[in-house]
Amino acid sequence: MQQFQHTHTSDLSATMAASSVSLAVTPTAQLKDKSLDKIAECGLIPQSAIDLLTEMFEKSRYPMVMMLAKSLLNEAPNSIFLLNIIGESAAILKQNEEAVFYYSALIDCNPVLGEKLRKAAYLPNVHNNLSIALKELGLLDEAEEHVRKAISLRPHFAIAYNTYGTLLNDRADLQGARKNLLKAIQLDPNDHIPHWNLQSTAIDLQQAQEILEACLQKTPGFQKGVIALAGLRAFSGDTSHIDMLRSAGLSDDPLLRSIDWVLSLPKLPEIHFNRWTVFDSAVECSKPGRALYEFGVWMGDSFRYLMRTRKTGYGFDTFSGLPEAWRTVPAGAYSSFGRVPEIDGGEFVVGEFIETLPKFFSVTRPTAGVMNFDADLYSSTLCALTHALPVIDAETILIFDEFIVNSDWEQDEFRALNEFCLAHGLSYDVLAISLFTKQMVCKIIF
Repeated sequence: MQQFQHTHTSDLSATMAASSVSLAVTPTAQLKDKSLDKIAECGLIPQSAIDLLTEMFEKSRYPMVMMLAKSLLNEAPNSIFLLNIIGESAAILKQNEEAVFYYSALIDCNPVLGEKLRKAAYLPNVHNNLSIALKELGLLDEAEEHVRKAISLRPHFAIAYNTYGTLLNDRADLQGARKNLLKAIQLDPNDHIPHWNLQSTAIDLQQAQEILEACLQKTPGFQKGVIALAGLRAFSGDTSHIDMLRSAGLSDDPLLRSIDWVLSLPKLPEIHFNRWTVFDSAVECSKPGRALYEFGVWMGDSFRYLMRTRKTGYGFDTFSGLPEAWRTVPAGAYSSFGRVPEIDGGEFVVGEFIETLPKFFSVTRPTAGVMNFDADLYSSTLCALTHALPVIDAETILIFDEFIVNSDWEQDEFRALNEFCLAHGLSYDVLAISLFTKQMVCKIIF
């Protein structure tokens, strides 16, 4: 199984889950001729059950797979196959905490003799997939530990190098990300996904276009890549490819709509390909010595990076996840599990914006130099903009983390900023964007 899994919604990097389910279709000698009434005794499950679960998994019946596999697991708690197929199904359903639980149980369990070979065969994939699930939960240290283990167990594991590359990108290690993505390409030259992710390390439009051209040589029908390349060409002055895509009926694609919005601006903003160069550009444009404000802190990675040039910063978050559902993302997602970061110069305000911001901004606060909006929700973003207005002036640099590219992006942070400006008789000047990370940087025009 290879699936195009997205990391936390801040970017379009793709990680590939490496499935071990297919390894179960050829039974080992120990798996033959077992009956259900022998499960508890031997710790294994019959091949007929493996075949049924594998078939259901391949038909994408993941909730049913999890229910049946868990019922069998009650009698065979050390079954490597059951632990793995539950973990894989949970990961596909974005139930990442559950995926982590079952993958970890597989790694830690002591199987009966007949399953030891299966565990050894599964482990590289399991460590890779556990790394992906941990990364989606924002637990980057733990994620790195497991992807490194996957590579140590299988040194030529191309999928794991891709996973490691996207992880290092999340850690602001662009050199390390590029090295691992190039290694993935070297090991599997025909896989377009590492090429797609390599785009995030590009230093300019020309390099990004060359990377996307290589990506599409591998998979010419990769629609997101086709649209992204057409967009970069349009930013360079050649709009013919975008025109062709519109004529082909793709005008409603969210990525193409985002490109059209950028092209509609009075002047082309800076184009970036990862969040860290977006942040660098925003900081470079900002007034030194002013405070940082961040709305939506999560694990504190962005706050920590932006605070490298600040002495004072204020972060606002529930630290228990989204207060309400966001599209297909459930309430409670992006929780830091109650952990509030400890960052020099940072003061963190815990709670929902509607409750904490009126009180916080009821007294005089330092004028903002940089303001990062990563609350995802329209309601939270509008609330933050409205209450933070007293610390925003014409020199404040605003960064929005989920401004474009997402499905219905016009109803989220984009809508919040435009309604805020309309309500206060303001407008904004776009300074930089990144299609890959969905970010936008602007100044308010008073």
